[in-house]
Amino acid sequence: MMKILAVGAGSMGRRRLRDLLALEAGEVVLYEPQADRCYEIAARFGLRGFTDFEKALAEKPDAMTVSTPPALHDRYVQKAVDLRIHVFAEVPFVLDPEVLGAITATADDYPSVLGVSHTMRYYPPVRIIHDRILSGHIGKPLYLEYSLGNYLPDWHPYEDYRRFYASDVSLGGAGMDMLLHELNAIQWWMGGVRRVSARLTKLSSLEIEGPDNHDIMLDFENGGRGFFHHDVIEQGTVGRHIRVIGEEGTIEWHQNLPSVRLYQGSTKLSRELGFDQAADWLAALKASREMTEILARQQPQSGRLPSASALSFTYESCYLREMCHFLDAVRGEHPYSMATLSEEATTIRVFHAIMRSNEQKCEVNV
Repeated sequence: MMKILAVGAGSMGRRRLRDLLALEAGEVVLYEPQADRCYEIAARFGLRGFTDFEKALAEKPDAMTVSTPPALHDRYVQKAVDLRIHVFAEVPFVLDPEVLGAITATADDYPSVLGVSHTMRYYPPVRIIHDRILSGHIGKPLYLEYSLGNYLPDWHPYEDYRRFYASDVSLGGAGMDMLLHELNAIQWWMGGVRRVSARLTKLSSLEIEGPDNHDIMLDFENGGRGFFHHDVIEQGTVGRHIRVIGEEGTIEWHQNLPSVRLYQGSTKLSRELGFDQAADWLAALKASREMTEILARQQPQSGRLPSASALSFTYESCYLREMCHFLDAVRGEHPYSMATLSEEATTIRVFHAIMRSNEQKCEVNV
């Protein structure tokens, strides 16, 4: 039986535990350095919990999942790589570009699975945008406008926002993790970024260490341009608003809508593409039904989890599908292919270019 060491018992860690158990992945043990959280979550999920990392490693896991604050991933991923075991980590896989470069350089000879998380690729509207651009429905993509805002105190309504990593830029919070999430999706649609100009500012009275507002101009390798805005201060908005302008049409999506709008200049017509137009919709629907049953059984306290009726979609299913993909790759059923280390390395380079641009107050090449 495979043994999996789950590192971290925050909101994402609990999601991963939920899904590992539902998928009957094997024996799961937990490492969480915060003692009260470790024992509470271990008891809730019926696991053995460790607050000492070396003692957890003494269990000799075959695989490791890493769901810690983003800035702390490097230590755990590097340890898994040193042990040559399977590893799955949230975004970013690792934050240090030199560490990631070294891992990437040896990836072809690595005997186990290196699982880079990018849950959004399982999200039907994100997939629809990617596939329609790739298939040429709007021609060459020329301009991206992407806005995303979510009020930080609403992220974890069950705890004080000042007490978890998202309020501290040094841990990868203050929106830094969200920049990494969205940069991967942006490049999945538009191709690589070659130059950035960024301003990261603190505008609100939120008690956080770091910026709460991010405005970034992007120059893409295909000659296109883009503007990405992210903040943690918006209240009562719809979340993501995405618009991609191509030479032959436009594609856009508002997160409160169940369809993506596609306009093609050749016909002068708009079409509403429902989530069921995603190429992997049947898999998304099946996973949503499974997730509904899982949530009803386990009811884990891992954030504000949406419910799903038998025929609807829930974003929580994306986490289930991603973990299933990783486990199937570990079993040798297929390669781990949803996101690659080379793509992650590109995203990390862009992220650090954004940081340099903000510090130097100028445009920076990636």
